[in-house]
Amino acid sequence: MPVSELATFKTFSGTPLPLVIEAKPEKANVSREELLHWIAANRQEFETKLQKHGAILFRGFKSLTGAEDFEAVMKVVSHTLLDYAGGTTPRSAVSGKIVSSTDAPAQMTIGLHQEMSYLEPSASFPDPTPDKVAFFCEIEPGGAGQTPICDMRVVLERLPKDLIERFESKGLILTRQLPFTKEAGHEVTWPTMFGTSDKKEAEAFAEKRGWRIEWTDDGGVRVYQKPSPTTKSHRVTGEKIWFNQAHLLHKEYAPWKGDFLGTTPEQIDEANRRRPELSKRFFYHSTHADGSEIMVSDLETIRQTIDKTMTMFDWKAGDLLICDNKLVSHGRQPYSPPRKILAALAADDRG
Repeated sequence: MPVSELATFKTFSGTPLPLVIEAKPEKANVSREELLHWIAANRQEFETKLQKHGAILFRGFKSLTGAEDFEAVMKVVSHTLLDYAGGTTPRSAVSGKIVSSTDAPAQMTIGLHQEMSYLEPSASFPDPTPDKVAFFCEIEPGGAGQTPICDMRVVLERLPKDLIERFESKGLILTRQLPFTKEAGHEVTWPTMFGTSDKKEAEAFAEKRGWRIEWTDDGGVRVYQKPSPTTKSHRVTGEKIWFNQAHLLHKEYAPWKGDFLGTTPEQIDEANRRRPELSKRFFYHSTHADGSEIMVSDLETIRQTIDKTMTMFDWKAGDLLICDNKLVSHGRQPYSPPRKILAALAADDRG
């Protein structure tokens, strides 16, 4: 069954990202089984378009209503779904490998990033970052709450050459300080990151990754990773991509510097009171691989370039967005409830 039998291709005004594959009105009520068969039959065409555009939005298919439908599509698209062990964002399990997109408070902006781009290649994990990240809108936002996306091939083209050279020659390394329990409500705890609250199992996880860890007196842990990429080449297309999260995972942009507890005067006062303690028990900090600090002016240039390059669309219930996680970064805008966006990570088949 060709793609044209169920859907049309289009893009949002003025941008090629994402490519929208929208159900024809007379095909909107197609059954889930027929939809999955259609996706499987045209999988290679969808893959080719994903690598060209960086992101595909499936819209208007009424049989897609919840986590089970989302997971079923993703298993057809990629076969292998991944868990979130080693991640930096607070999430909750929903169904199978499907998780909440983030549990961060509604008022927070989440900067654009490629999922797990801070993970370093190793003999055990030669390509440790997901190939795809996907989102499903179960309940559309009451207001705003977009998931901005950005083509990181274009970002690389727009960054100053001397900045790229500094990052490529000096490399990157990430240090994390993680608590055992949450106090502000959206910290990533080390049991969540390691997938276990058993210290021995956590140590085994870290050893397998090649990470050095230190247990702190308050029950937390400090994790020292190995150097990670700053740029990389796409496995299939060979295109060079800006590929790191230094512009987010840095003390200069810690969540404690923003309205992490809320925006009312009382909440802001409480945030100011708690900031010194919370900033010690939970942080991420990126440096160059030799331990030298990254120039904040470089980080600002990266952030501004991403901001000028990103695009956004408004979510509709039933939307399913698939991003090539190497080519495209994603984030989240603040929102007015309700909003329920689910997420999945996937690995491509290796031929």
